[in-house]
Amino acid sequence: MTSKQEFGIGLIGLGIGQQHLLGYQRQGLRIAAICDKDTERLNEVGERFQIDKRYTRITDLIADADVDVVDMAVQPWIRSPIVKAAAEAGKHILCQKPFSMSMQQAVEMVEICEQHNVQLMINQNSYFVPGFLAIEPYINAEHLGEIYHVSITCNGFYTEFPERHLIPAMQVHHIGLVYKWFGEYESVYCQAHGHNRSIEDGETVSVALFKSRNGIQGLLSCNWAFLANPGRNLQHPHEEIRIQGTKGAIYGNSGDMTVHLTEPETREIKPSIEGTWFPDAFGNVIAHFFECLRTGKKPITHGRGNLHVVQTVFAMHQSASSGEVVLLDDISLDGDYDLSPHPVHSADDTAILQ
Repeated sequence: MTSKQEFGIGLIGLGIGQQHLLGYQRQGLRIAAICDKDTERLNEVGERFQIDKRYTRITDLIADADVDVVDMAVQPWIRSPIVKAAAEAGKHILCQKPFSMSMQQAVEMVEICEQHNVQLMINQNSYFVPGFLAIEPYINAEHLGEIYHVSITCNGFYTEFPERHLIPAMQVHHIGLVYKWFGEYESVYCQAHGHNRSIEDGETVSVALFKSRNGIQGLLSCNWAFLANPGRNLQHPHEEIRIQGTKGAIYGNSGDMTVHLTEPETREIKPSIEGTWFPDAFGNVIAHFFECLRTGKKPITHGRGNLHVVQTVFAMHQSASSGEVVLLDDISLDGDYDLSPHPVHSADDTAILQ
């Protein structure tokens, strides 16, 4: 068995999960089993990807001895029972972003995995987008000088999405990228709107000014309620990224990035991009996870580290609600923050597994 097929993947949820499968297929990974409540979709996907083991009950997939890693592509509010059952079975866990829309749930899931000594990785797939990986060798003082400003802009029209709240549903991609590249956030000031609903019922526009602990400032703008054609495509996965420094800049989108340098002479570099966000980022995610499982290292998006991303989501929404700057230090991991549009199932709610 090759190292790429060392671990068997058990995928739960065949909505966005189908992008996972495409990415895994390109990587030549071993998909041990799939699970979905919709038997028609389950069998259609199973036939298309030639996966023999197909389950309608989550508990059966977790019990499958060929499954080493449980990949959860289900909505956040039902994840706790799945995490608990998988951890108790000794399975490592990959959890789709957003990790959680409830702070208490997020902390609980991290602690469950730590108690059972299983790895928990959050599928912040923006970390693994080929176009963004291609620019990372240039995000430093050697090439850009002192980096002082970052912006990420995303537009489109998509107001009816399951999570209801744009910040955890979409902007979490951009929150995560800044965290990966520039470290923890210090403060955020956010303005938001719900288009045809209140932001308590779910923001569809979010514009946030931020400051990182290392002093870098920036703008995260995400607008999923833009009715007109802006004349250029800023829709996900083509959001525009700009990184500014005293000696250079980086700009573009996941499919076309440019590095503009001024020293020792002015020139532009077009980094080679091998692959696309959909589906290659998903394959890159789990390839990284497998490498961590082999070496004993923590994934770059491990559960406890991702709690800072969850804190930032709540800081932004709190700022939008209050109209004030919010410090990340004021968003406690013990706080009762919850943006979930549905009741969050407790870890002991085994009915979810059936």
